[in-house]
Amino acid sequence: MNHHHHEEPPPDSANDTGWSESDGQWPMRPVDRLIYASLSRVDRSVLDEMRRIRDHAVRNNGPDGLRVGLMHMNGHFIEWIEGPGPAIDALMARVSRDARHHGLQVIHRSTGQARLKRPWIGAIVQAIEPPSLFAARVHTWRLRHEAGQVYEPAHVWMNVCSPPAPDMPRAGEGAERVMLLSARLAWAFDLLRWLAGVSSRRLVQRRYAASADDVPDVASDYLDLPDLGPGGMRLIAHARRGLTMGVAHALMPAHGAVVLILDGDAEANVRLVQKVLDVCNQTQHVPTIIGVGPHDSVTAELADRVQANGHAWVGVRSPLARPDVSDLWAVLEPVLDQFAGQASG
Repeated sequence: MNHHHHEEPPPDSANDTGWSESDGQWPMRPVDRLIYASLSRVDRSVLDEMRRIRDHAVRNNGPDGLRVGLMHMNGHFIEWIEGPGPAIDALMARVSRDARHHGLQVIHRSTGQARLKRPWIGAIVQAIEPPSLFAARVHTWRLRHEAGQVYEPAHVWMNVCSPPAPDMPRAGEGAERVMLLSARLAWAFDLLRWLAGVSSRRLVQRRYAASADDVPDVASDYLDLPDLGPGGMRLIAHARRGLTMGVAHALMPAHGAVVLILDGDAEANVRLVQKVLDVCNQTQHVPTIIGVGPHDSVTAELADRVQANGHAWVGVRSPLARPDVSDLWAVLEPVLDQFAGQASG
C-alpha cells in the first residue's frame, strides 16, 4: 500500500470538516486519557473498516465529549481516547465486546491536558517487523502502566507505534524529533527519500486518515539517523494540509524543532510559517523553527514573524538559486547536528 504523493494540492485545498469540533478548541479542564492495544480480527479491507469505525465514532462519541485516535499496525489496533472518565469507562465496556478485536490491554491512563483536537483521527501503518515485536512493546508499556509509571500519552503512542531504529543510541531515548514541512510541492518527502537512499536506511511510510471522506488522507514518513547529534535524530516529513488534522496537534509537542523548506514563492512561505505558528500556539508548544531554502527565500520578514511569536529562528541559506535536496541537506545537516547537541546539553 504505497500511497506516496509527489505533489500536494495548493494550500487552500486543506478542507475543514465543518464539524463543531473542528474549531481547534480543547477542554479547559484536565481530561482523562487512556490508551489500549488489542489484536485485530479484521480479515477484509482495513481501510474500509477504519472508515466504518470512524463514522460510528464521530456520530456517537461527540455527545459524550470523547475524542479518539486509532491506529492499525502489525495486526493490532491501538486506540487513544480522551474525555470524561465515566464516558471513557462506558466506551471501554462497549469496545471490549467488539468482535473486530480481542486481547485488549490498557497501557496508559492519566489525567491531564487534552491533546486530541478532532473527534477522530486514524492511521494505518505498513510495518515490516514481526507482530511479536509490536506485542512485546505493548507488554512493556502495560507493565509500566501497572507499576504506576505515568508518561505523556503521545510518548506512549509513539514508542509503541513508531519505535526507534534498533541502532539508535540509548534505544532512541535521547533522540530529537524534528518535523519537516515544505512550502510547495513535496520537498520534505523528497529530501527524506533521498536521505534514505544515500544512507541505506529504512524510510517508514505512514498514512493518516482524515475525519471525513471529502478530506484527503495524508502521508507522514520518518527516518531515523543515529549519527546526527549525540542521541540520534528522527526526521518526520509531514504534509502541509496535515497541519489541519488532529494528529499534527496531538503529536506536535513531541518535536523539538520544525524545519521549513522554503521556496521562491514568498506568499507560500508566509502561509506555511503562519500555519505552523497557529498549531504551535494552539498546542502551547514552542519548538525552534529552522527555515532552509534558496538565499532569497530566507527573509527577515519570516524571521520577524517567527520571533514575534516567541520562537527561536534559524535561517539556513543555500548559495544556489535552485538547490536540489542534496544541496539543501549540505547546509541543513550541520545546523541540525548543532541543534541536537544543544538540545541534549
